[in-house]
Amino acid sequence: MPAAPAADSKPQSGTDAPKRGCLSRASRCVDGTMQSGFYHLGLLVGGNPWLTILFSVLFIGVCLAGVTQYNVENEGEKLWVPPNSIGLKQLRSVRDLFPASARTSSFYFLPKGAGTSPDSGVGALNWEVVETMFEVEEIVRSISVEEKYKPEDASQTWNFANLCQKVDVPAFLASAQRPPETNQASAGPPSTPGGSFGPSAPVSTCYVTGLTDLWAGNKTLAMLDRASGRTVVDVLNTALRTSTNGTILSPRTGRPIIFNTTFGGVRFGSGGNVTGAAVALFSFQLENRDYRDPAAGTDVDPPAEKWELELASTLKVDPQEQTFTGAKLLFGIPESDSKERSSAITGDIAFVGASIMLILVFLAVQLRVDCSCVGSRIGLALAGGLTVGMSLGFAYGIGSLMAPYTTVHAILPFILAGIGVDDLFVVTNEFALTDKTKSRRVRMAEALKHAGPSITVTTLTDFLAFFIGSTTVLPAFSAFCQWAGMAILGVYLLACTFFAACVVIDSIRQEAGRADICCCVTCRDPEATEGGADTVAANPASVATGKGGTPAVDGAAVPASKSEVDSADSSKSAASTKSSGGCCGEDATRECIVNCYGPAILNPFSKVAVVVAFLGFAGATGWASQYTSQEFREEWFIPAASPLQEQVQVRDKYFGENGVPLSGYAVNFTLGNNRNLLLDVESAMRANKWINTELGVTSWYREFVESEINATEFTELSNEEFHSRARSWLASPANVRFNSSLVWGDASKGYVRAARVSAFYVGTSTAEQEIAAMTTLRDDVTAVEKARGRPADTVFASSFVYSNWEQLVVIPSEAIQNIGLAIAACFVVVLIFIAHPTTAILVTLAVALVLVDILGVCTWWDVSLNGVSVVNLTLAIGLSVDYSAHIAHAFMHKHGTRNERVTLALSEMGVSVINGGASTFLAVVVLAASNSYIFTVFFKVFFLSVVFGLAHGLIFLPVVLSIIGPDAHEDFTPQEEQEEAESATVGTAKSDAEMARVKPATSTAPQGGMKSLQSRSAK
Repeated sequence: MPAAPAADSKPQSGTDAPKRGCLSRASRCVDGTMQSGFYHLGLLVGGNPWLTILFSVLFIGVCLAGVTQYNVENEGEKLWVPPNSIGLKQLRSVRDLFPASARTSSFYFLPKGAGTSPDSGVGALNWEVVETMFEVEEIVRSISVEEKYKPEDASQTWNFANLCQKVDVPAFLASAQRPPETNQASAGPPSTPGGSFGPSAPVSTCYVTGLTDLWAGNKTLAMLDRASGRTVVDVLNTALRTSTNGTILSPRTGRPIIFNTTFGGVRFGSGGNVTGAAVALFSFQLENRDYRDPAAGTDVDPPAEKWELELASTLKVDPQEQTFTGAKLLFGIPESDSKERSSAITGDIAFVGASIMLILVFLAVQLRVDCSCVGSRIGLALAGGLTVGMSLGFAYGIGSLMAPYTTVHAILPFILAGIGVDDLFVVTNEFALTDKTKSRRVRMAEALKHAGPSITVTTLTDFLAFFIGSTTVLPAFSAFCQWAGMAILGVYLLACTFFAACVVIDSIRQEAGRADICCCVTCRDPEATEGGADTVAANPASVATGKGGTPAVDGAAVPASKSEVDSADSSKSAASTKSSGGCCGEDATRECIVNCYGPAILNPFSKVAVVVAFLGFAGATGWASQYTSQEFREEWFIPAASPLQEQVQVRDKYFGENGVPLSGYAVNFTLGNNRNLLLDVESAMRANKWINTELGVTSWYREFVESEINATEFTELSNEEFHSRARSWLASPANVRFNSSLVWGDASKGYVRAARVSAFYVGTSTAEQEIAAMTTLRDDVTAVEKARGRPADTVFASSFVYSNWEQLVVIPSEAIQNIGLAIAACFVVVLIFIAHPTTAILVTLAVALVLVDILGVCTWWDVSLNGVSVVNLTLAIGLSVDYSAHIAHAFMHKHGTRNERVTLALSEMGVSVINGGASTFLAVVVLAASNSYIFTVFFKVFFLSVVFGLAHGLIFLPVVLSIIGPDAHEDFTPQEEQEEAESATVGTAKSDAEMARVKPATSTAPQGGMKSLQSRSAK
C-alpha cells in the first residue's frame, strides 16, 4: 500500500476546539450566515426544482429587456483614449474648427513582370506602372451606385463626380486643363469673409494626386512622351529641375506634389537626379458627409461606403486576383479596410461555437455518474451549457443599460465557458458527495451549504476585480469590465438556482432508472441505488448510515463526535464510489490524490524542491517582465492572411520615414495684435527633433509675411491695414490652397477663430518614440502659449494619431493601478470569507506569483502591454484566485495534521479545480488558430493562467499550507441540520433487523488510502 502522508506535522485540531480570536469569530459569523443561507436555498431548490427553473427563466427574460438599450461603439478614440484627456479635448476642438472634409483612398503601385524589382533599376518609375495608374483612375471615375443618403431620402445615383472632395483651382490652370468633373463656380465669384476672389475666381475640381499629375491626368500627353522616347525618370527629373525650391505644383489641382509622400524608396544618382523608386502612390479624396447612426454606434456615409466597396470589389483586394499586367496594386480604401479589419473578429466567431461544443462534451464526460444509459448526463451537460447561455443573456441585458458594446466584448462567451463552468463543477461535485440515502431536498441543501460559500469567494473576487477594472479611464476596458462583472454574477446566481434545480431533476431521473436525454425510456441499471433516496426518505422506519458511519434515520445523521465528523469529510467521496464514477474514474482520481499525489508532494524533500522551484521561476519571470514592450499597432487588428497586411508593410517599409502629419494650432486671437504668434509656433515645431525637416513645415502665415510684408511694414502697419493685406493675399487665386488652414471669426477686424501650421513627424517605430514625439512637441508649442501669456488651450499641437498614443501614456499607470487594486480586493475577500490572515496572505501570494509568471512569459511570447493585454491580465487575477481559494477554503475546514488537512482538501476540491482548469483550457484552446489579435492575446494569457493557476493552486499553495498553514475553523452546522440530527436519535432504538435493511454508506469505501486517512483523521 502506498505510504501515508507524512505525519510529522503537529495535529492542530483534534477533539479540542481551537481558541477563537476576533477574526475567527467574524469568520464564524460570516461563514455560518452563508452556510445557513445556502442551506435554506438548497432546501427551497431541492424541494421545488421545476418552480426554480421557471422563475430563473422568467428572471433572465426580464433582464433581457435591457437589450432595447443596446448600442455599439467602434470609434477608436472613444474606446482607448481617456475621455477627459487634454489630447482628446484638443482633438475635438480641432474637428469643430476644421471638420474632416475628406475620406482618403491610397493606391500603391509596385513594378510587376520579369526583370523588374521595387528595390533596383527604375522600379515603379516605368511606363507600365503609369499606364496601370491611368487604368485605375478610369475605373475610379466609372464606378456608380444607387443608394439613399439617409433612410428617409429617395435613392439616387452616386459616382466619383458627385462624391469627390472638391478643391479650388486657379482659373488659369482650369482653363488649360479641366477634367470632366470640373464645375465652374456658379452665380459669380464666391465671397469670403475677407472679400471676393475677384475676376480670377477659381473653379472647383475633384482632388486627385499621384504620378499621373506630371501629365495633368491626361493619358494622351503621357503616351506622347513615351512615343518620343522619354522615360518616366526623365519626365520626373525635368519637373524637379523646373520647380520652385523642389516643389512641383500639380497642373490639375494647383496643389504641391509632395515628393516624399508620392514616391517611396526613391534612389538618387550623381547630381541628385532621381534614378528610380520602389513605389508610386496615387490617391483621391471623397467629401466627408458622415452623420451619426445611433444603431451602428458610429458615423456613417451610406453612399460613399457603398461606392468604396464597389470600387474595391472591382479592383480586387487580393493582388493574385487582379488582371493588371503592368503593376502590382495594393490599396487602402476606408470602407474596404474597415470591413477587412472587422473580419478579424467576425471571421473567428465560429470559434465560439467550437468552444461551446468542446465544453458541452467535456461536461457530459465529467458529469456522468457511470457509463450506463442511466449514469450518462448529457442532458445535465446541456443544462450547464444553457446556464452559460442564460448568463450571457443576463450580461447583455444588464450590460446594455450600463455601457456600449465594443470589439473587446467578443471574448465574453469564452470567459463564461471557461470561468463560469467552474461553479457548475463545484455544485455537481458537492451534490455527488452527499449521503445518497437522504432526501433530494436535504442533499441539495447540504451541497449548497458547502458549495455556496466556496463559489461565493471566487465569484466575489472576480466581480470585484471587474468592478475595479470598470473604474479605469480607458472606456473600452471600463465597458468590458462592467459587462464581464454582470456575466460572472449571472452564472453565479444561475449555478445556485437554475443549474442546482437541474441537478435535482437529473437525480430523480437516475433514481427512476430512466435513460439520459430520452427520459421516457426506462433502462435497467444494475448499479442503481437500492430503493433510492426517495424510498428511504418516505419510510420513517428506514435507517441509514450518516456521516462517519453513524446511524441515521430518514437521512439525518445522529450527532457525532468531532473526530467522527472529521472522518466523515474524508469519506464523503468514498460513500459514493459505486454511484459516482463507476467505470469513468472520478473517484479513482480522488484515491490517486490520497494514495499517490498527496504523499508525493508532501514529503520533506518535495516541499523544499517545490518552494525553491516556484520562487526561482517567479524570480526569472519577474526579471523578464521588466522588459515587456509597450506597443499598439493597427496592423495587429488586421487578419494575418489579409492583403491589407502587405499594404501596411509596403507603407511602413517605403514611407515609414515620413511619419504622420500633425499641426500646431492657435485659436481665438486677433492677427494684428499677435503678429509673431504663428511664427513662434512654427519656430517651436521646426526646433523639435521629431519633426521631419525634409518634408518641411507648411505655414501660410510665413509665406504671407515673406511675400507680402517687408520688415518695416511688419511692425509699423496698423492693425486694419495688416488685416486687409492678409485677406487680399489669401483671396488671390494662387493662394486659395491656404484657405483650409485658417478659420476667420470677424475678418473685418482681423479676428481669427483658428489657424494652423502643418508638418510631419519623422518615422517612429516604438512606443517610447511615439510618446516622446507627442509629449515633447506638446511642451514646446505650449511654451509659446505660456511665454505670450495666452489663456490655456489656445496654443497647442495635435494629430489624429494622438488618440492611439494617448493610450500608451496612461496604460502603465492604469495597469499598475487596476492590477494592484484587484490583488488587494482578492486579499480582502479571501480574508473575510476564509477569515485567517495567514491563509489570505498565502492565497494572495499565489495569485501574485501567477501574475508575475504570466507577465514574464508574455514578454517571451511577444505579448505587448496595451489596452487589450491589460484587460486579459485583470481577468487572469480572477481566474487564478479560483484555483487557490477553493483549496484554501477546504483546508480551513479540515481537521488533523497539516499534511492530512492538505490531502483532505485536495481530495474534496482537487477534482473540481482540475475540471475547472480543463474546462477553461478547452474554452480557449480553439483560439490558438485565430487570426484576431484580441482572440490571440486572450488565448495566450488564459492558457498561461490555467497552467500557472493550476500549478500554484494544486502544488505550491498545498505545500506552503502544509508548512505554515493555520489552525482549522470550527465546523458550523445550520440549525435545521442540527434539528434533523437530533430527531434522528429516535432511530437508535430500532431493532437489528430494521438496521440491517439499509446498507451502510461506508460499506462502499475503498480499502486503500482514503479509508486509512479517514481512520487517522478520526483518532
